[in-house]
Amino acid sequence: MLPRSHVSARRRSSVGPPHVCALAAAVLLLVSLFVLHSRLSSAPLSAPSLPTSQLSLNLSLDPIIDDPIIDPIDLIDVNDLPILESDSHSIPTSKPKTALVWDHILGVARLPFGSLHSHSHSDPDSDSDSDSDLLFTSPSDLHSDSRLHRVQISFSSDDYPIDEDVNAKLSSITKIEDALLLKPDKGESPLRDGWAKWLEAKADFLRKNKMLQSNLDFLNPKNHPLLQDPDAPALTALTRGDRMVQRVLLREMDTIPFVGHRDKSVERGELHAEGKEQEKQKKKGRTAVKSSGARRWGYFPGIDPNLSFSDFMHKFFHDDNKCEIRVLMVWNSPQWTYGVRHQRGLESLLKHHNHACVVVFSETMELEFFEDFVKDGYKVAVAVPNLDELLEGTPTHVFASVWFDWRKTKHYPLHYSELIRLAALYKYGGFYLDSDVIVFKSIGAIQNSIGMSDQIEGNTTFSGAVMAFEKNSDFVMECLREFYSTYDDSRLRWNGADLLTRVIDKLKSKNQFNVKILPSFQFYPINSSNITSYFAEPSDETETVEQDILFKRIIEESSAFHLWNSITSSLVPEPKSLIERILNHFCLRCLDVI
Repeated sequence: MLPRSHVSARRRSSVGPPHVCALAAAVLLLVSLFVLHSRLSSAPLSAPSLPTSQLSLNLSLDPIIDDPIIDPIDLIDVNDLPILESDSHSIPTSKPKTALVWDHILGVARLPFGSLHSHSHSDPDSDSDSDSDLLFTSPSDLHSDSRLHRVQISFSSDDYPIDEDVNAKLSSITKIEDALLLKPDKGESPLRDGWAKWLEAKADFLRKNKMLQSNLDFLNPKNHPLLQDPDAPALTALTRGDRMVQRVLLREMDTIPFVGHRDKSVERGELHAEGKEQEKQKKKGRTAVKSSGARRWGYFPGIDPNLSFSDFMHKFFHDDNKCEIRVLMVWNSPQWTYGVRHQRGLESLLKHHNHACVVVFSETMELEFFEDFVKDGYKVAVAVPNLDELLEGTPTHVFASVWFDWRKTKHYPLHYSELIRLAALYKYGGFYLDSDVIVFKSIGAIQNSIGMSDQIEGNTTFSGAVMAFEKNSDFVMECLREFYSTYDDSRLRWNGADLLTRVIDKLKSKNQFNVKILPSFQFYPINSSNITSYFAEPSDETETVEQDILFKRIIEESSAFHLWNSITSSLVPEPKSLIERILNHFCLRCLDVI
């Protein structure tokens, strides 16, 4: 067993050397860092001398401190760089030091462009204000004839390209066609060199290849200049390549199994059983006709849809409807042309007669067109007139047999409406209103009346926009006879307003006239020749006052107002105009924009 002193010595000897080595390494590291720091802080860097020319450039190299505030790189264009040759003699060390700048493009330190110094001692007459370039030699020439190589430093600002070829091409652009890369008529565009011919050849190949060409491509408006209608859809077909891709997609769909299946135990109707039952009751009247194959002549909730035209009209006017007055209208234009202006006329009527029974005879409207008014409690129905039943017992019954040929005439929509209003007034009685008539007050007291529309040079003209006659009226029957005996399908007003004027003049001459003629201000306070001027807003204060007085008089004295839609259908009433005030004075749905 070793003594304790030997054990302690062995322990000390085994631990000492590593600590000594670590301490020595730390000391050496600190010494090296101190030496490096002292050299960097005390001795500035000098530019290395060029071996071939033995240039001695005693220049301070500190790009961070000595870099000028404005970098000359951003100020000098590549095209303005002069390339200067210098002698191989060394530059005297007595020259003043010139700060180097760092070239970010080449990654080297260089003299700033525009610096002033002499080329050599042998050229005392050289211009000291001229720019000079550095001359560099490659490493392979160090042991050769030391021939100098000139290097042109190429850089750019934000406005000029670096590549000289690109700059040259841009400089060669002289016409707008060259800038747009268009093919010139003569010669060749410099920017199209190389790529244009290849693309044109490719386009020609795709155009001539039948695999990629549609058989109907010549009818495509996008490719045919004579068929380029922006509102017409393009007529195209699948090409041969399209059909190949289609077959591939169909094969892939056939190979993919449908793993899902529909659970037939769950149906949508179970979510809203009550709503489904209400919808079924609502559609009951619409679907009942399909099973019987009969035509629907009219629609109103609670009335059997299988009824004939005459039975539907009788049911609507007499069965628990308690009609305050009967109002007849005709609409034979497309349904989409029935706008807010026409709706205002119906609203003004219902405003003064909540329990009026209104029937709109139309071949173009859906039978449920006024369903929103029906939901609000108003009695408005659309009926398709059956000419055979409606004209039965009148001289005009012959028009029912020639209806298919009659509807091909030029003025059929207007003449058809004029015949329907006379026949409906004769068979059912009540009031006839044009769709562009605004009602100002209750009209229930008016009976067997017609209004004058205008009076020119003693000649009175009448209009059928507003008429009130009892059932089986003699005056209306006389109008039907006149319609049958003098009908002319080539004249516009002959079978309408002119017909009423002829019949009134004839009955007056025979002292058989028992119709009340109302003054023009009753239904037509503004005639057709002056109506258009009131669609515009008053231009000054005087005109505003005049229209205010006229508006007040119309509201107090007139029963209705005719808008003369045949003349003003294309006009939109301006805000604060007289027509705009009349249209919105008795509205029900005033938020609807005219």
